[in-house]
Order: sequence, then C-alpha cells, then structure tokens
Amino acid sequence: MPATLLHLDPGLPPRVSPPHDLIWGFSGWARRPGARLRAAAVTVGGERFPATGLNTARLDAEAAQRCHGLVPDLACGFWGLATLPATRAGEALRPTLVLDWTDGTREEWPAGTVAVEEPAPLPPEDTPTGDTPPGNRPLVAIAMATYNPDPALFRAQVDSIRAQTHERWVCLIEDDGSDDAHWRDILEATSGDGRFRPVRNGVNLGFYRNFERALGRVPADAEFVALADQDDRWAPGRLAALIAALKGDGGQGGAVLAFGNMRVVDGAGRVVSETFWPGLDSRHDSLDALLMANAVTGCACLFRASLLRLALPFPALGRVAYHDHWIACCAAAEGRIAYLPQSLGDYVQHGSNSLGYRRRPGLRLAAKLAASLALAPALALAAQSAAARRRLAGPLHLLVGLPDAELVCRAAFAETLRRRVPSCGVAADTAADTAAAAATATFLPGPHPGRRLLAALVRRGPRGRAFRGVAARLFTGLAIGRLTGLLARLHPPPGGLA
Repeated sequence: MPATLLHLDPGLPPRVSPPHDLIWGFSGWARRPGARLRAAAVTVGGERFPATGLNTARLDAEAAQRCHGLVPDLACGFWGLATLPATRAGEALRPTLVLDWTDGTREEWPAGTVAVEEPAPLPPEDTPTGDTPPGNRPLVAIAMATYNPDPALFRAQVDSIRAQTHERWVCLIEDDGSDDAHWRDILEATSGDGRFRPVRNGVNLGFYRNFERALGRVPADAEFVALADQDDRWAPGRLAALIAALKGDGGQGGAVLAFGNMRVVDGAGRVVSETFWPGLDSRHDSLDALLMANAVTGCACLFRASLLRLALPFPALGRVAYHDHWIACCAAAEGRIAYLPQSLGDYVQHGSNSLGYRRRPGLRLAAKLAASLALAPALALAAQSAAARRRLAGPLHLLVGLPDAELVCRAAFAETLRRRVPSCGVAADTAADTAAAAATATFLPGPHPGRRLLAALVRRGPRGRAFRGVAARLFTGLAIGRLTGLLARLHPPPGGLA
C-alpha cells in the first residue's frame, strides 16, 4: 500500500534575523490510505503549535493524489500558526510537522531548516552610504522588485524615477531570478547612475518575499521608503508630494504612511480609468478595515523608514500574501495613513500583473455572494463528484481555495501584530485600542471562525463597501469549504488505488 503523501505549502524562509519572533502560517495537505488526520502540529524550539484547521477541503490535492495512484480524498487539508522564536545568530531552527492519524499512526516530518543570522552591520545614521547623493534633503530608499520586466516599460519606469523633482534617492532593485537577457536589460537601463543598485536573486522567491528582501537593504540613513513596480510610470513630483504629506504640509502631519491616486493605463498608454480608486470603496484609516480589505496600493505609497522596525521580518507565508497589505496593516497599527486624491503616476494594467485594477463591483458582486451562500449546500454536494469538480474547477477555486488561503494569511498578519504591537492585544486602554484588538480577534486562530467573520460583517462602523464585500466572500468560502469537507468526511477514508 502506498505510504503517506504529504504536501507542505512553501513559505518557511531559509533565514531569519533577530529581534522579532517570526510567525509562520503553515498549511498543506496529507493523505494516508484508509485513515484521516486526527491531529496535526508543528513543534519548534520545544513548543508545540497545533493546527487549528484540520480535515479542511483541499481541491488542489486531487491531481497529485491521482498521480500517485490514490483515490482522491478532499478532506485532507490542515493549517495553523507556529512561532519561530528569535534566538542567537549562528543557530538553526528545525521545525517538525507531527501528524496523528485515525488508524493510530504518528508520523514526524522535518519541515525545513531556518538559519538564524545577524543582520548586516549598518553605518551610523548620519553617515551617507555608498553612492547616496549628497545634500540636506531627506533620503528616500525606493524598493523595486523585478522579474523578467518588459524592456520598454521598465526603461520608462526608470526614466520616470530619474525625473523626480526630489533627487536624493537610491533605488534598491531586487531581481527575482530573471533570465540572462532580461537581467542585461535591467543593468543597461540603470547603468551610469549610481543611485540604482540592482541585485539578482539566485532563486525565484515570489514578489512577497522579494520585496521583503529589498526592504532589508534599506540604508540606515534613509528617512523614507517608497515601493515601486517594474512597469509603472511616476509623475515627476510624486516623491515630493508624498514627503510633504508625511512632513505635515497641507494639514497631513503625523502620518506614518502616505499614498496617492493613480491613473490606470494599458500597455500602449491608453487611459483605462482616471482613478485607481473609484469612490475609494475601502477605508484606509483603520486597522479594522485594512486587515480585511487592503486599500493601500504598494506602488503608490511612501512611508517612514522607522516602520521597518515593526514590519520586518514579514510573516512567513507561502500562499496568498501581499507585501503592500502587510505594510499597510503595520502602518495602521503604528499611526495614521494619509491619502492624496491627485494622480501621482500611471498604473500600467496588462495581462501579467500579479494584482491589478478592478472596477467597482457594485450590486453584481453582492448578488453573486448571496447566490453562492444560498447555493452552498448544492455546491458542496457537487464538489463530491469528480466530473463536477473538473467542470467547476475555476469557480470552486475562487469560492473555496482562495478564501481558505486568504484566511491563513490574515491569521498570520493578526497574530504578528498582536505580538509586536501592544494596542493589538487583549488589553485595550482606549477606543482605538479596542478597535485594533477587535480587528485582530476576527482572524486569530480559535473556535467558530465563521461566527467571527459574520460578526465582523454586521459590526457597525465606517469601514467601506470593500470591507463588507471581502468579509462576505470569506464567510461564503468558509461555509462552502466546511460543507465540502464535512460531506467528504461522512464517507469512510478511501484506502484503495484509483
């Protein structure tokens, strides 16, 4: 009989640096012939972190199980949060995944090795670094992630950065393993200007982890940090306007992060929309709103470099996670976020965007969500049929697979904020602290996640339509996923070959 088949979603980083503990949102699926998971946990540093989601539906596991000759079992997923403690440099953390099966078997699987290293030594804060342009104006570190960029669009972005009226900046380009031809294009487009500092990764990390690595290179004398995509175009006064917002011009003083609006254009430069945020459906001024539905687009923002002390290292996640969502949550927990309604550049929308502009969904989205929730039992029943799963693969991924991954992501964000920001804990001294604690409590691991999502959905407060849309979508996905897994568990665990 085949042995246990295990898939652990990637996300555990190979290296961490003190001082913060690292929250790891571990997830995956496991299949053992004739048995189902009774418990799953990660052990690390002498502590045990049990999985809070067990026997969840993982429709993406079917193909691998069939490939290995097993009858597919949908109720094979698990997820949870583990804390990798901040320890001394030079040591290594070796988490172990422990699986307990209903047939009495216990298995221990190595989950990887994480090296603990000392952060790179930084120069004194009043010492310029490398080719940093001289001057008394604040230094801006621009973190740009690249991967096989379109040469023409990349050169246009580089030229728009060079044309900034605020000229004291460095651009930290973190290339995520582009092929040789695209890497040569990057070097040629940035040659002759020491403010551009391109570095090429040996392996592809994905944009979430790649931006984290770029932010780890921010020099100590940088006062502000901006995020840049590889194919947008900035207005000449973009940096100056965002710096003014953070420094207090125009009544915007005291903000930790500022972001502006953008035009949306296609690859040929034709205007798709004069604004990226039609009506600004989501609120950017509260952690409660941002943790559920991010309104801060990374390529449109600039934040104080001091925020990196809270944001780094990113929570360890391998499924749906976005760097700008995490940074926005950190900024909302740390202070205030300012929004500039004027357009500060062009967002280039094309087929290869990781995440792009979407028009306001309006009532059509609400109708689809209501219909999905009403049809949840029928969808869960249809998912038990292999033929129906093939025909409904796309909708089932959007309704079940994607919300499940998003819940893991938000749980890791919430737990990390709870540990790093006192106001996000259980003790609340002010109304703002109470709101922050309620925001994180919605997603922290624990019983009845559906009830907490429903409570967040009906909770009063000015959080925007996007908040309620995402809350309804996650609740609907959770309901369909739970019903799908429950129906699968009603049958004996399959043990035969396909």
